Amino acid sequence: MPLTREQALELSCVIEERRAALRDELRRDLGQARADSLGELGPAPDAGDESVARMIGELDRAEVAREMDELRQLDQAQHRFDEGVYGVCSDCSAEIDYRRLRVHPAATRCIPCQQRFEQGQMLE
Repeated sequence: MPLTREQALELSCVIEERRAALRDELRRDLGQARADSLGELGPAPDAGDESVARMIGELDRAEVAREMDELRQLDQAQHRFDEGVYGVCSDCSAEIDYRRLRVHPAATRCIPCQQRFEQGQMLE
């Protein structure tokens, strides 16, 4: 069943709100990462402290990468919305259920196709 006008408007707002929130988070995270760089912290008192500092830096970079990936997915969702193909499964061309889009607005596959995709990924 295609999205109603109200559902489409709601999902468009959800996408834009999440994009804005992610941009803000990225600005904060990148600013914090610059402030917390090892060079600015000075020499670590011992190898354990240096190890913890590196681990924190790696976690920060992983979080930024995850946020960037989500932002790219949402940008692509907005592009599909603008093109009039938002909510259409990229594999089977069926409508993606509104409830799925509400939970994961950047979804590109319906649930059955996503399950097949994930099972195929696990086999590789």
